[in-house]
Amino acid sequence: MTQTPDQTLNPHESSSSRRKLSYDFVSLASDLLPVWDVLIMLLVPFLTEYLYATFFGTRVAYDPMTWADNQKQALAAAVLAPFVLYDRAFGTDPERRRDLALLRNFTTQWTKFVGVLLAVGFASRILDDVPRAWALIWLGLSFVFTLAARALLARHLRHLETRGVLTQAIAVVGAGPLADRLIKHLLQSQPGKIELLGVFDDRGSRNDGRMFLPKGTIADLLELGKTRTIDWILVALPSTADDRVLSIVHTLKTLAVPVGLAPESVGLKLPNQVINYVGEGLPVTLLADRPIRKWDAVIKKAEDMILGSLITLMLLPILLIVAILIKIDSPGPIFFRQRRHAWNNSEFFIYKFRTMRWEPNSGATAGVIQQTLRSDPRITKLGNILRKTSIDELPQLINVLQGDMSLVGPRPHAVNMRTEERLGHEIVDTYAHRHRVKPGITGWSQVNGSRGATDTVEQLRRRVELDLHYVENWSLWLDIKILFMTFVTVLRGDNAY
Repeated sequence: MTQTPDQTLNPHESSSSRRKLSYDFVSLASDLLPVWDVLIMLLVPFLTEYLYATFFGTRVAYDPMTWADNQKQALAAAVLAPFVLYDRAFGTDPERRRDLALLRNFTTQWTKFVGVLLAVGFASRILDDVPRAWALIWLGLSFVFTLAARALLARHLRHLETRGVLTQAIAVVGAGPLADRLIKHLLQSQPGKIELLGVFDDRGSRNDGRMFLPKGTIADLLELGKTRTIDWILVALPSTADDRVLSIVHTLKTLAVPVGLAPESVGLKLPNQVINYVGEGLPVTLLADRPIRKWDAVIKKAEDMILGSLITLMLLPILLIVAILIKIDSPGPIFFRQRRHAWNNSEFFIYKFRTMRWEPNSGATAGVIQQTLRSDPRITKLGNILRKTSIDELPQLINVLQGDMSLVGPRPHAVNMRTEERLGHEIVDTYAHRHRVKPGITGWSQVNGSRGATDTVEQLRRRVELDLHYVENWSLWLDIKILFMTFVTVLRGDNAY
């Protein structure tokens, strides 16, 4: 039956309001297994001591070993376990998490681990004085506990998948025979595990024998990405359509969503150059990815919450004093709110200390945004000081704690802000790519001389170039470097007005 744009492709599509975990959760959870393995290797010897003394202590002339006696064996096992036992496919291939497959694969990994451990132990002579009975108990308990952790995690992940919490939300770009085969494969091979958001195509909704007609245009998909999580965007176009594929990817990179090129022969195994899988074994060629994901996203979030909270508490007296001075200096509210561009091309209200005369009827979102000029007559005397010291930016710590901003990231520009009478995306075609990460209080462009208003096209191009460098090269150390450089820049008062 032909699918119309208004029909629901999947029962799960109406469940977008369900609390949902990103599918990165699977990889993050599986990456914790090596930590568990290390703990097991360090702690199991204590239980081994107890069992050995209980069952063999009165039968053999051997004093139960203390931790000091077997710390070398435990440390050797703890060092080797994360490297030998780690199974990368556990987090990417659901079939590896099935009970029988899990037991079979882990037993193979464990056999390799024991072989390596024995080779290292006998070569270093740290196992020479270990009784065989003790070693068997030690290895047996270690096997049970490490396997149990994987089995429990696998069962929990299957439970989440059954509830739809880990259902992957997928949008398909490009209507046609390839999209039809792709969608049929996804729905038939993984029932209940795929939330199909629809087919999106700019070529209209004509019915030329397609099974699934477009639900909207690529612009509609970009709007959808502002309001809900999308795990994958699959481009269902032939690999020969180079120009169209590149153009679509260029547009879709405004969203922080992985973009994959679906194989033209869906269901067939592709060569080794395939670098990612969707659902249960559907190979795709990765064309674009989230710039900050998995553990990097966890680290970035922790950085914002921990440092943001500490900085807010440290600066709280200054914030209160400035708030009082603003009320004394001129009539009007303490905070200035303005709608700005945010992550995934969405919008939010940014907070700043008010530094200009209050105009009640101006509105935060009305009309074209006029950038602040040097010696702007609208700035109050206190506002001039706040701007030169960048103290007016401190209320954005509230945005950070609310999750709308990061401490470090591309500075959010006002919605409808113009440079030389043109919008940003009309000047630089990669302008919206800045929005693939959360905006920041400070950023790479600010500490490299691109701070303040963008009065000219050249200034805007330079700002975008620096911001995209940050997006593509993020690291925790880069953030720390930017925060330090920001402190130096603020002390100098560079380009602040």
